[in-house]
Amino acid sequence: MTVGSLAQIKMGTEALALCIAGVLCERDPSLLAAFRERVQMLYRVLDDRGDHEAAAMVGAFGRALVDPAFKPLPN
Repeated sequence: MTVGSLAQIKMGTEALALCIAGVLCERDPSLLAAFRERVQMLYRVLDDRGDHEAAAMVGAFGRALVDPAFKPLPN
């Protein structure tokens, strides 16, 4: 696989995970706190072991969960 293909697979996986987490949090807003906690924990683990690229991705994922720009528009 080429580097470009791997990057596309990674972006697709991240997008899918964000969509799933977003839908779960929409259906049960009490899950948002648990998602945030796990994202912060995973960020710290990745950053501590020196995987800064993965930590940045996880951090962006966590911010996207609470960013109003990612919320669906009301009908």
